[in-house]
Amino acid sequence: IEPVIRDLQRCGLIKDAKEILVRNATFAEYANVIFDLERAANLATVHGYLDDVGIRYCGRYGDWGYMWTDDSFISGERAAQSILDEASS
Repeated sequence: IEPVIRDLQRCGLIKDAKEILVRNATFAEYANVIFDLERAANLATVHGYLDDVGIRYCGRYGDWGYMWTDDSFISGERAAQSILDEASS
């Protein structure tokens, strides 16, 4: 966790590590996004709530989609950019 925080600071994505409310890492050996008939409705509920409370989501588990590594990275860049755009407006 600490090396990630240092790199985020080095890249200018966060300024003060004291602002991080939760620090946690979990290894999910066999995790995968599950697609079922309720996916669209559930996704709208989860994303709607996160949008309402101002939490950005990204990547395979945040976007709730099957993504390759590069897709997940781009998703993270978009989430970060939206935060930067909001902060500058």
